[in-house]
Amino acid sequence: MYFVNGLKNMYEQLAAIFSSADIIGVLSSKIDLLTGFVDGYLSGADNLRLISIILMILALILFLFLIIIIYVKTIVAFLKKEPHTEAAEEDGDDIFNDEDAERLREIIRNQERDMELEKELQKELDMARAERNQNLIEQAETAEQQQKKKKELQKERLKEESAEEEKTQEANISHRSSRQEPQIDLDWKKGVHPDISAEKLDANALSYHQSRKSLGDLLGLIIDMLGRGVDDLKIAQTIMFRNQNQDSEDDILQMIDAIKYFVALSRGKSFAKLPNTGQLPSEEEALYHLANGDSSLALALMESLMDNGIERAAKTTSATKRDALYKQISEQACAFGTLASVNDVMLATGAFELAIELSPNNPLAWSRVGDMYLRANSQNKAFWAYQNAVSFADEEMNARELANAHKHLSQHLYDQGNSLQAAKLYNSSKQFYDSLGISRRLDKQEIEIIEIIEAHHKEDLTMTVHNLLGAVSRENA
Repeated sequence: MYFVNGLKNMYEQLAAIFSSADIIGVLSSKIDLLTGFVDGYLSGADNLRLISIILMILALILFLFLIIIIYVKTIVAFLKKEPHTEAAEEDGDDIFNDEDAERLREIIRNQERDMELEKELQKELDMARAERNQNLIEQAETAEQQQKKKKELQKERLKEESAEEEKTQEANISHRSSRQEPQIDLDWKKGVHPDISAEKLDANALSYHQSRKSLGDLLGLIIDMLGRGVDDLKIAQTIMFRNQNQDSEDDILQMIDAIKYFVALSRGKSFAKLPNTGQLPSEEEALYHLANGDSSLALALMESLMDNGIERAAKTTSATKRDALYKQISEQACAFGTLASVNDVMLATGAFELAIELSPNNPLAWSRVGDMYLRANSQNKAFWAYQNAVSFADEEMNARELANAHKHLSQHLYDQGNSLQAAKLYNSSKQFYDSLGISRRLDKQEIEIIEIIEAHHKEDLTMTVHNLLGAVSRENA
């Protein structure tokens, strides 16, 4: 009976444990009490081993039962919380979707605002350009009006001076007649055509202007100065002074090089070795005509030389030798094109295109064909040619070609609105030509020397050509 009551108390304690909030803590304390109680109860029993086994089995059953109860409670609690969690997640999704939509709308509003700002800036830029163009037009008109007014005032002043002179002469004549003195003809205008009068005089005719000559008219001066041993830079400065910027720095430098190249070919007897030499003009004759502005004879010699070189290259089996010949002919074509540019831009363009065909990486040919395209008003083709010149040019070996290409590319970029890059290219080109000093103003003594040379270079042209070519004779070839 005592044992039964003990078990009953144990079950009641277990029930109390299961109803408690802190199940595991209470269970641990109660098990300790149960163990003490059983030990005290069985301290005097005979079959202690059997009872211990029974109690262990009961404890294991209770422990398993407790685990089952805890698992069931956990499942029930999870099922109760799950609907709330799903609702919360749905609410969270709605919030996220709203925030995302609001952010997207904000991005769209920013983009629209940026587009409006760009449109406003473009409108302001267009207005500024239009205003600048209008100001330039107004300035040009104002300058033209001022020039007209100035000319009218000068004409009126000349008329007044002429009228005063006539009055003075009439007064002198009347004074002489009243004194009956013999009249002496002291008019320094004796022999002047009677139709010429002060009213027909132009004010511009009374001021000194430096005469401008085309590059073709200055070929004789170049040849004369080469014959005198003048260095290339001094010749270029002289031609720039007499040409008055009608042609670019590169045009003048290339023309000097082309003439020197033709002279070198002549002195090297390159033309004397041609198979059809009997049908061609002599080197002296060609250079003499070139000095008088006629490049046709020199071009005939150059053309025959190039044709012969192309035929030899076609018969060559070695690719290396053939490429070397093509490169040499490409240089000859560039000299041909420069000499032809004096009278025939189309012929010069074809020559430079041939030079590119023979040697596609020739920066000189690309730069010069760009100049020819520019003369023919083919702006896009010229821009393309100058870009290729820059691509193939070496900064040290082709500095002149780079300067020429940068100069013209800067103008194209400025017309396209890229003023920053245009300024960089223009400054690069200007620094190169300034370093050469080709645009330096000549002093008074240099100008006097040039005038003396120019005044007499045609008189000694035959001897100059003869000395320059070194007395080249085909009979001695």
